[in-house]
Amino acid sequence: MNRLKKSLSILLTISMLVAAVFTFAATAFADDAPQKAPVNTDVAPQLKAYQNLLDMFAQKKPVADIKKQFEADFKLNVKGVDDSIKAGDPVINENVNFVLENAVAGKLTYEQTQQAVDKGLQWYFYFLIKNLTNAGAKGALTAGDTVKAQEFIDKTVAVYTAAIDATVKATDSKFGTSTSKLVTETLFPAFKADIEKKDVTSLNVHRQLLDKTLIKVFALATLSAADDVQKVAAAEKPAAIIKGYFYYMSVYGYLKGGDAPDADLVYKAFASGDAKQFNYDAIKKAIIRCNIAKVSAYTIEVLEKLEKGDVAGAAGTGGELYGFFAALEPFLGATYKEAKSLTDEILAASAAGNADAVRAIGYKMAAYAATVDGISFNVGDKEVAVSGTAQEVTPSFIEKATGRTLVPTRYLQLLGFQVDFNNTTKTASVTKDGVTLALTIGSDVVLKNGEPVADFKLDQPVVVKDSVTYLPLRAIAELSGNHIYFEKGHVIVIK
Repeated sequence: MNRLKKSLSILLTISMLVAAVFTFAATAFADDAPQKAPVNTDVAPQLKAYQNLLDMFAQKKPVADIKKQFEADFKLNVKGVDDSIKAGDPVINENVNFVLENAVAGKLTYEQTQQAVDKGLQWYFYFLIKNLTNAGAKGALTAGDTVKAQEFIDKTVAVYTAAIDATVKATDSKFGTSTSKLVTETLFPAFKADIEKKDVTSLNVHRQLLDKTLIKVFALATLSAADDVQKVAAAEKPAAIIKGYFYYMSVYGYLKGGDAPDADLVYKAFASGDAKQFNYDAIKKAIIRCNIAKVSAYTIEVLEKLEKGDVAGAAGTGGELYGFFAALEPFLGATYKEAKSLTDEILAASAAGNADAVRAIGYKMAAYAATVDGISFNVGDKEVAVSGTAQEVTPSFIEKATGRTLVPTRYLQLLGFQVDFNNTTKTASVTKDGVTLALTIGSDVVLKNGEPVADFKLDQPVVVKDSVTYLPLRAIAELSGNHIYFEKGHVIVIK
């Protein structure tokens, strides 16, 4: 099977101080490609080499020398991590090497090159931490080797401290988060306790939580870079764009798995290389939606694992859910203080196999998330809360025959859909993110971009009542990639 790798293509007009246009070029690697490089877990020499590269930049060493040093110290090591990255996701070597080659050719500024190498290696060290905690510590503890497991955790601490913590503290300072404290004062001691107790399940929970916490960090670092792009002088914008690009590439694949259209929106902004295409509010909203989508997805996954009796798996996924809900911290503002208790509660409920508690906590998480991006309302009320702000609307109602909630088209517009109604065909069309759903009065078929949705029939058709068109909310929400929560007549719709 061919493997798709992603590389960075850059088109730059230095004289105009336009940063870069980034596009992924697909390179096919056949099945008989060279054998995968191993992941190098001997971290001390790598951290020394990383600091040496930073020092070379500080000393303004020639880019050609820096390129030569990068290739000597990291090219093979980075390949080991690149080979572990999911097929189709961006890889590190091709991106960093492309920047270095163009910098040597004089097509990129020194500052752009410095950002690419530094943030590209932070991307590498983040994935190295994933390997150290999963294949390393978890694998060793599963085999009963507590000494080896602790060695891998010690290496994790060393990598985090030397290569990642400065970025964590910068995002803490910018956004008022407390991530550095969580990692150093909670997670690292927890790993040690897990190993002492030989508790593989708990170590896996904390491993997942560390991983998702670092996704939060790099997403916030991306947002910080987007803010810089809008605020810094024209001469500094190219470096800010490439800085944000490399931060984002480390987590792009994960966020895209939650909400592809919004993840792509952020990617395209940085990939354009054009500061004029940056809209900080749109990028912020997209990152929020990606995280909210992950909260919804992992709530569902915890419940699915519990239904199958996989309590250990549910516990690990609970750690992932904790991490993505905590990623909403800077956006929830003061309300996060009251919402924060839900993170510990979801860990406990998941680990205990308590599906009812998970559902209740997931609903509460969704309610908080909707105050940032989403809608919530009581069926029959004349108000809908749109991202926490009340708006007056025509009331929704529950169709007694089907038990389904029907809403006027305005509700879908509040969720960002474009809604049209064709009087001739009696068809309502709702469009968002390039997807159009068409529902016809009297029909149980839904067309998605003109084609019937396979194996799906509406159990609640479109209704026209008092000249108002009402649509089945759950069907549209779920078919369009949104998530709907219902409890005692209260409805929440989020990504």
